[in-house]
This record gives sequence, structure tokens and C-alpha cells, in this order.
Amino acid sequence: MKRLQTFPDSDVPLPTEAELEILQVIWKQGRSTVGSAHYDLNEQRQRGYTTVLKFLQIMLAKGLVTRLDKERMHFYLPAVTEAQVRAAYVEEVARKLFSGSLFGLASFALGLVPADDEIDDIRATLAAHDHFADPETDR
Repeated sequence: MKRLQTFPDSDVPLPTEAELEILQVIWKQGRSTVGSAHYDLNEQRQRGYTTVLKFLQIMLAKGLVTRLDKERMHFYLPAVTEAQVRAAYVEEVARKLFSGSLFGLASFALGLVPADDEIDDIRATLAAHDHFADPETDR
């Protein structure tokens, strides 16, 4: 079996794009059957029921979801959080494109032209980070 791609310090396997779409449905629903995931996914683009089932089986083997069997129904629940997956992808981009440097990634991202309201959000986030990181502000 092919080794799952994960981040160096993470146990979270990287979901493929199709798996990520399914995870987003399950995160939104809390738990999902193949049928309910298939229904929601088909609002975006058409997929076969068996395709969704196969992806969920693969995701179960990878550890991205768990399955609860209840009275002839199979419910799939997320085994990873959105935050874990986001962090894994950010670390992967930093590793591949910025020699593992989150600073390099952040510097590049800040060099892009954000919307005015995003600039205010970035400043607020940095100010909050500085407050918690600087013991001088607690005196």
C-alpha cells in the first residue's frame, strides 16, 4: 500500500481535493451517510453515488473519517478537524515553496494586495499575537 502523505510533525493525512470536498460536507452536517453526502455534493457538480461511497471508504482507511454503524445505516463522522487540515496544508505549502519557513510564507502572503477590511483584520490579529507574546504588556 502506498504510504500516506503527511506533514513531518503531523498525523493528519493530506486529503485530496475530492476528499476535501467530502470532508467539508461532513464538517457542515456533523455526520453524514453516503446518500446525504452525495446529495450535498451534487449541488456543486454531478458525482455518482458509488464514487462518493468509494471515496468515503478510502477516507476511512486513511483515518480522515470514522464510521458509525447503526441499525443498517452507516454514518461517517470527521476524524480530523478543519483546523488540523488547514494547518497541514499551510505547513505543506511552507515546506514545498518556502523551505519550511512559515515566516517566508507569511511575508509572501502579506506582499499580496489584500482588501482594506482584510488589512484591518491582519493588524488586529498581529496586535493580539503581540500582546500574548510580549510579557511586557502584562505589567
